[in-house]
Amino acid sequence: MKKYNLLAALLLILFSPLALADPFLGFGWGGGIIGLIIFILAIIAILDVLKSGKPTEQKILWVLVILLLPLIGFILYYVIGK
Repeated sequence: MKKYNLLAALLLILFSPLALADPFLGFGWGGGIIGLIIFILAIIAILDVLKSGKPTEQKILWVLVILLLPLIGFILYYVIGK
């Protein structure tokens, strides 16, 4: 369990500038409370993906979708992925 939490934290640190600097929706580090909410939701979704019983390839794909499409990614995961 700790291994998944560490992996999620490392992924978010590596990709957080990418994930939160979405030019289409205007969210980013300067996005204030909306950027923070999206960041927290991304963390929750990634932890949920890593704890799921899905094969490793699907986990990697969903984590990348969530990180690269921060607002749409976790919505897609909870609508389609689960």
